[in-house]
Amino acid sequence: MKKIIKYTLFAIPAFLLIVISIYWKNDINIIELKNKYAYPSSSFISIDGMNVHYRDVGKGEAILLIHGTGASLHTWEKWIDMLLPSYRVISFDLPGFGLTGPDPNHNYQISRYTAILDSLMVKLKVDSFHIAGNSLGGLVAWHYTTQFPQKILTLNLIDAAGLPQPGKKPPFIFQLAKLPVLSILLQKITPKRIIEKSMLDVYKNDQLVTEKLIDRYFELSLREGNRTAFVKRMSQLNEKLVVSDLKNITVPVLIQWGKDDRWIPLANAFEFQKLIPNAEIKMYESGHVPMEENPMETVKDYMIFLEKSKED
Repeated sequence: MKKIIKYTLFAIPAFLLIVISIYWKNDINIIELKNKYAYPSSSFISIDGMNVHYRDVGKGEAILLIHGTGASLHTWEKWIDMLLPSYRVISFDLPGFGLTGPDPNHNYQISRYTAILDSLMVKLKVDSFHIAGNSLGGLVAWHYTTQFPQKILTLNLIDAAGLPQPGKKPPFIFQLAKLPVLSILLQKITPKRIIEKSMLDVYKNDQLVTEKLIDRYFELSLREGNRTAFVKRMSQLNEKLVVSDLKNITVPVLIQWGKDDRWIPLANAFEFQKLIPNAEIKMYESGHVPMEENPMETVKDYMIFLEKSKED
């Protein structure tokens, strides 16, 4: 028995060392990532100690697009191509994601994201705009709309976060980030397989989860400070948001949702519709990111919604 205990005590640290040696990933330098993932139209603007990565392209009424957790402004690439002839389209990397990188104050609460968003639009001298967001970005979008209603022309929620999900387990990577020991390891040990699993979770059609797509999500997650920011963001999810404020939204609202969303169920789309006066719903044969999985269908519906809102 003593030998078994002795071997076990030896085997566990040895196993951990092997895992660490295999999956240890150093941060990727921002310059290297800029060279690979910045667009010719990319810009960086100083806001509260951060160089916020954004794109501002096209002319016309402004649309602001906000990505979700683990993503970046690249999630809107195909949408922007379609919107460009008619609109000025602004997208940016939230603090802790993409090329923007970590918040020096380690504050990843929704109120902080809302303040950064407003600072960006003030600096770009945009007084009124349409706003759309996916997942975490949807939560930021609706929260911003409740705080600055005079600035918003329309609101688009795409598989948006922010409503209670009683009894539903959070995504696997979220669970890891909340565990005391693993959350520390996750800041340096990042198996690419975890990112691949997350992508397969958020997409309905596995064939669309290409190696190029996985590489982009994976490598941007390794941007200096992003993994620590993700763990800290997970520890700040206890922020109290006033969901009842949704009833005060008076601008036109479109809710777009993937029927097979494994992260935020379709039921939440109908709950948003109940809470927001006169909101309309469009559903798609997709998962959590329909604007990536079905870009042409989703952006077409969004453009129809925008034109209809002008008539109203």
